[in-house]
Amino acid sequence: MSRFVFISLALVAALLAVDYYVYRHWRRYVRLRSQHHSGIRSLRWTLPLYQVLMPLMAVSMPVYFAFSNWWEVEPKLARALFMGIWVTYYLPKALLALALPVKDGIRFVIWLFGWFQERLLAPAEVPASAPAEGPAEVPAPAPTPTAEARLDLSDMKRMRRREFVQRLGWSAATVPFVVVGYGVFKSLYDFQVFRVDVPIRDLPRALDGLTVAQLSDLHAGSFFSERPMHEAVSIVESLRPDLIAITGDFVNHDADELPLILPALNRLRAPLGVYGCPGNHDHYARIEDVVRGVRSTPVDLLVNQHRTLRVDGARLHVIGTDNTGFRQRYADLPGALDGLQADPHGEEVRLLLAHDPTFWDAHVRPGFPEIDLMLCGHTHGGQIGFEVGPLRWGLARVAYERWAGLYAEARATGAGRQFLYVNRGAGTVGPPLRLGIRPEITLLTLRRA
Repeated sequence: MSRFVFISLALVAALLAVDYYVYRHWRRYVRLRSQHHSGIRSLRWTLPLYQVLMPLMAVSMPVYFAFSNWWEVEPKLARALFMGIWVTYYLPKALLALALPVKDGIRFVIWLFGWFQERLLAPAEVPASAPAEGPAEVPAPAPTPTAEARLDLSDMKRMRRREFVQRLGWSAATVPFVVVGYGVFKSLYDFQVFRVDVPIRDLPRALDGLTVAQLSDLHAGSFFSERPMHEAVSIVESLRPDLIAITGDFVNHDADELPLILPALNRLRAPLGVYGCPGNHDHYARIEDVVRGVRSTPVDLLVNQHRTLRVDGARLHVIGTDNTGFRQRYADLPGALDGLQADPHGEEVRLLLAHDPTFWDAHVRPGFPEIDLMLCGHTHGGQIGFEVGPLRWGLARVAYERWAGLYAEARATGAGRQFLYVNRGAGTVGPPLRLGIRPEITLLTLRRA
């Protein structure tokens, strides 16, 4: 709880700092421009009005929805409008807060060079010569050089560059409308296939090369039609995996969202089967209805249960737990393993499906070193971030150490390593937006190490 409060307070402080920083620059910008254009002075109060009216609109919307019953009639549209207002409110300021420091940096460099020139590069005094006959001429006092004059940066068109950066910063305020539109209508359902090799020590040769396709965090309520889920299933079918795993969060808030994904789930087939586990959002809905709906498809939803599959003499144990994470404690891993028959020759692999990545460090690693690989989701990769070669960062990194991709740690006992894979999810929570973190379909291949 203390971690949640700390993150919330830090986020509020950061947003207030952005508000203050942008407002100060806006006032200065209007003041300077109003010296040449008197009509601009009236714009001074447009940003404060914007800062007051937009949050007021966002706060008043739930009240309107409550009295109009719109939240129940059109819940997806209501949530999209509510989150869209906040995204539109802060995203322009965030871009300005990134652009304006460039201008401030240029101003600081100009001041710093001027300071050094004035104190360290001042011309040396010339010794006085013998006085000449006649009246002495009194030299006119030299004008005090300004920072701009001292630097003599006219050839660099200093002022034009500063004005360009400043105008570029304010022009960037229009970019979010284009960026958000791209995030909603293009990258939101632009599924990316991640191909990952998992090197397991002493993997049975019969399982070497076995493939698992993973989906996670479908969040049916985030889809506006059945089409995105059908596209995801078509991609999975093209991969031809040996086994399919879905690691929780089939819905956002209500089991009534399931019809958006059930037709696509009914298409899923794999030689070794299709398996799943519940997520935290499935408990926000009526969990019994979610379980019943998912199990009406080929998906074998494992709720603290396991299945043992035989592959050419080797055993593949697929284990699924209910969710354990923030404010939820439904997982029973010992119960899920109850009755599991280990292979007497060690020709086996144990694959765990559990929704929340924190379950791996809190329970699996310290108490269950026999688990070879855990598949999870939950973080969505933060939905906003960047992944460029080895460089990657998502908003989920603020709250989760293991937020996306493959992780490995030495087993608490025994040789070899345990592996965790965190899927970036297929759907969304909060704003229907993905920027830099595309929805994911994973194809994991088990390799003998």
